[in-house]
Amino acid sequence: MLRRLTKIWLRWWATKILSKYQPRIVAITGSTGKTSAKDAVYAVLAGGLAGRGIKVARTYGNLNTEFGVAAAIIDPDFRGTQDGDKTKLTRVDIWQLTKAGWRQWRQRSDYPQILVLELAADRPGDIAYFMEFIHPDIGVLTNIGDVHLEFFGSKSDLAQEKGKLVAGIKAQGLAVLNRDDELTNLISKKTTARKVLVGLSAGSDAQASNVALSSSGLHFDLSYRGKTALVYMPVYGDQFVYSALIAAVVADYFGVDLSETARALSTYRPAAGRFERIDLGSITLIDDTYNANPTSMMAALSSLSRLAGGRRRVAILGDMRELGSASARGHRQVGELAAKTVDRLFTVGEGGRLIREAAIKNGLPAEQATELREWDEIFTQLRDNDIVLVKGSRAVHLDKIVGLIKEKFHNE
Repeated sequence: MLRRLTKIWLRWWATKILSKYQPRIVAITGSTGKTSAKDAVYAVLAGGLAGRGIKVARTYGNLNTEFGVAAAIIDPDFRGTQDGDKTKLTRVDIWQLTKAGWRQWRQRSDYPQILVLELAADRPGDIAYFMEFIHPDIGVLTNIGDVHLEFFGSKSDLAQEKGKLVAGIKAQGLAVLNRDDELTNLISKKTTARKVLVGLSAGSDAQASNVALSSSGLHFDLSYRGKTALVYMPVYGDQFVYSALIAAVVADYFGVDLSETARALSTYRPAAGRFERIDLGSITLIDDTYNANPTSMMAALSSLSRLAGGRRRVAILGDMRELGSASARGHRQVGELAAKTVDRLFTVGEGGRLIREAAIKNGLPAEQATELREWDEIFTQLRDNDIVLVKGSRAVHLDKIVGLIKEKFHNE
């Protein structure tokens, strides 16, 4: 009951604030890449519009639930209370948000003209709930993957839920969709707003080409509306290309030139645990432990392979949670790709066991695929000049392995 009342209370304040200030809203959802896209959009808009006196704000961290989004609307500077790797709302936070809502309502504050909101769709009804009080000018759907199928049952059901964001876009607004995603055409029919397709494939309205991954980061040509810019981003996963494409389209909508977008993206930094490259002297560590699903796992493996050059490619992979009926298939798909992209594989958990079995079945020598039972076993297996990817769902806590590796190799 208390949880329900808190939800109603925060939504009430959020609705009042939106009604008073009427900010332009960029709403972002998808199975993977939501946070990276949100941060890229924010970086480009904040940089490109600052000189025009336009203030931009975004949801902070992983405040993408019905509580977190409402809190971000009430107080764009709200950070919440950290509880391990999660952000929660305490009674003190609720009281502070109530006071912030009252101040926003009674006084004419310097409220942002643009809000960039990340919306989670973990369960049926989540996006529909947001669309009852958030009416986006721009709706972004990064992709439709297998994550959260534990609660949706099928990928089609998940697509229907996420499609409610596209259906909720204002008629004069903009829908930004992934051209390379198989369900894009189905989702695009849900709105009469202008649609822009982003991707690497032919037919994309905003397209990335000549993508290269080097020791300094990503380099590619970004083309949109008859213009092309060379983009450099100091990040190391191919998945960030989509974040850049989305940011370019959103920025253009608000009048930011493509050249300004390219400059802003050159300063982009990924959030911790999202294909974060950490050089530790004798080895290079890729921390991608924020979360995992088949789409993001396979993207990470592909990026690891491209980034490695001639170095030994090591992957420490754990369970992917919330996949429902797609769990076994998803873990095996990852194993199949691991057989082609890594030289040494370590796995953790029940899902990791499926990854290992599939990797061996598809050609990775059994002696090069090990199930980790004690995490410090890894230290006897790593060699100088290895490049090491660590990835799994947050519930597996592979971030602890990252911490151990950083502690062990930092000063070597």
